[in-house]
Amino acid sequence: MTAKEKAKQLYDKMEFETKYNSQPSTVQGMCKKLALICVDEILEFAYDIEWEKKEEAISKLKFLKEVKQEINKL
Repeated sequence: MTAKEKAKQLYDKMEFETKYNSQPSTVQGMCKKLALICVDEILEFAYDIEWEKKEEAISKLKFLKEVKQEINKL
């Protein structure tokens, strides 16, 4: 998956959550819900990294930075 595709996937997940899932009654509730989605994504990503391979870990972290740049372009 490219950084641009991952950015779009994350954006779509957040959009779906805010538009179509049950809405928390407060802004604080929505922020908490979206923050939990972000943490789940980070954990899923971290579990895939083979930390013994420093180059791979660095490459994956660079990929996350690219995803962040692509999200900012949306």
